[in-house]
Amino acid sequence: MNNVMNRKSTKMVAAAGLALTLAFTTVGAGTIHADAAQTTKYVAKPQMVTAKSDVKVRAGESTKSKVLGILKKGEKVYFVKDDYGWSKVTYKGKTGYVGTRYLNIPGKQVDSKKAPVKKATPAKASTKKVTPTKKTTSKAQASKTVTAKTAVNVRASQSKTSKVLGVLKKGEKVTVVKESRGWSQVTYKGKTGYVATQFLNTK
Repeated sequence: MNNVMNRKSTKMVAAAGLALTLAFTTVGAGTIHADAAQTTKYVAKPQMVTAKSDVKVRAGESTKSKVLGILKKGEKVYFVKDDYGWSKVTYKGKTGYVGTRYLNIPGKQVDSKKAPVKKATPAKASTKKVTPTKKTTSKAQASKTVTAKTAVNVRASQSKTSKVLGVLKKGEKVTVVKESRGWSQVTYKGKTGYVATQFLNTK
């Protein structure tokens, strides 16, 4: 009788040990997977992109941060850059953040471990100093004529609260000098003004 009880106890202890081993293995695998997801970054140039589905636009890179609004499926928004799963966007003249996986962004994902290679190549810095032609090229590329998607205010500085110099009508042409953080510097009636890039047909 004692032998039977001992065998049963041994089997129960072995089964419990196996269950614990499987549980820790599962948790460990999940942790590795989560860490791996955080080491990738989406590389793409600033541009207009579309939402894959309805998604919230937040004030910071957190699901607990304030909701600025909701992008509907197919709605366009100006993409600035991706920061490991969170995309910085210009939404209704404000800076917001959207989960990168919910946006259709032409680009590619890279491993963050490979990123420092770019910093380790000083050739770019030396090229800028030796060949000033890059500056000339950038000006030629930046200065272009675009049209307004809709009626939009031309402001004196990169702020929605700055002085309004005038209003661009839908389809009206304007010369863009350069783009910076969701704002396009334009030449408007002989003056320098600023228009939210998302309201211009930049292509």
